Amino acid sequence: MQPKYLQLSEELQRRIDSGEWTTGDCIPSEVALAKEYGVAYMTVRAAVSALAQAGRLRRIRGRGTFVVEPRQPDTIPMLGLLLPPKWHGLDPFYFPQIVAGFTDRSEELGYRVHLGDRSEPLIEFIQLRELHVGAVACVMIQERDVQEAESLLDRGVAVVAINHYQGSRRITSISPDNRHGSSEAARLLLSLGHRRFTYLAGPPDNLDAGQRLLGVRQALRSAGHRPAILPGGFSEASGYERTAELIRSGSVPTALIACSDLAAIGAMKALAEAGIRVPDEVSVMGFGDFRPSAYMHPSLSSVQLPLYGVGVRASELLIDEISGRRAQSQLLPCPVLVRESVAPPRADRS
Repeated sequence: MQPKYLQLSEELQRRIDSGEWTTGDCIPSEVALAKEYGVAYMTVRAAVSALAQAGRLRRIRGRGTFVVEPRQPDTIPMLGLLLPPKWHGLDPFYFPQIVAGFTDRSEELGYRVHLGDRSEPLIEFIQLRELHVGAVACVMIQERDVQEAESLLDRGVAVVAINHYQGSRRITSISPDNRHGSSEAARLLLSLGHRRFTYLAGPPDNLDAGQRLLGVRQALRSAGHRPAILPGGFSEASGYERTAELIRSGSVPTALIACSDLAAIGAMKALAEAGIRVPDEVSVMGFGDFRPSAYMHPSLSSVQLPLYGVGVRASELLIDEISGRRAQSQLLPCPVLVRESVAPPRADRS
C-alpha cells in the first residue's frame, strides 16, 4: 500500500490533469488542504513537495504554490542535502526544519532536491553521480561528517557545510551562531544576579554541543565563575537523569543551563518531582526554542535556533557555488527568548 503522502500526491495530480487547476493557478494552502483531506500538515507538505520535484508545482515564498507547465524531470537541475544516518528519528525538531527550508527555497528557485544520508558514504556518492547531483549541502554533526564533506569535494562535487566548518579546505558554511547564543543566555542569567550555575552539556563529539559549551564557559569565566559541567546528551531522559543526580548530591544551583530544550524539559521534570520550584528556586534555560518549549508550565526560556533559515541559506549558497559566485561563510544569530522559567535568584528579590 502506498504511503499517504503519495496517495495524496496522486489526488492532487488528478485535480491538475482534470483541469480543475491549470497553469498559473495558485492551489489552496497546505493548511487548507490538510483540513480538506483530513490529514496531517506534514503529509500535505510531502505530497506537494513530490509534485514540485516532478515539475508540476512551484512554491514561491510569500505568495503560495502554483501550477506550472510540466517539464521532463531530467531537465530540472538537482541539489543534494546530505544528512546523518536515520536522521528522521534522531531529533523531531532539529533536522526537519533544515530540510523544509532547503527544500522550499530550492524548489522556489527551480531545482529538485535529493535527500541522502551518510549510512553508506560510497553508495551515496554513486547515487549522487547517477542522479547528476553536482552540488551538495552537508549537515555536519560530528568530525567524521567534516571528513566526508571534504571527500566529496575531492571527487569534484560542490559542497556547502551546514554548521560550523573548522577544516582547512575552501568550503563555505552556514551555521547558527551557537557559541554567541549560549554566551548571551549565560550573560542574561548573570544580569539577573545568579552566581551558582550548572551546565548540562551535550555529547562531546557533537559540533553544535561543543560550540554551546564554549559560549557558556566564555561568558561565565569572564565574570569570574566556573560552572559545574555535567556531560550527557540532548534528550529529555539525559536532562532528567543528570538533574535527579544533581538533586541527590545536594548541589542544586540557582541557574541551570541545558544544551537543548529537550534536556531542559527533562531537568524541569526532575526538579518538579523533588518539589523544587522553577523559577522561584532554580532558573532553567534551554537551547533551540523547539515547539513544546512555549507550552511548558512554566514556559521555557530558550535560545532560538534559526533552522529553517539555515536550510534556506544553504540552498542559496549552493546555487552560488555552481554558478561560480564565491560566497562567504555566515553565522545566523541565535536570539535569547525570555519566558517564565528564569527570574532573579530568590535572595536577590525585593
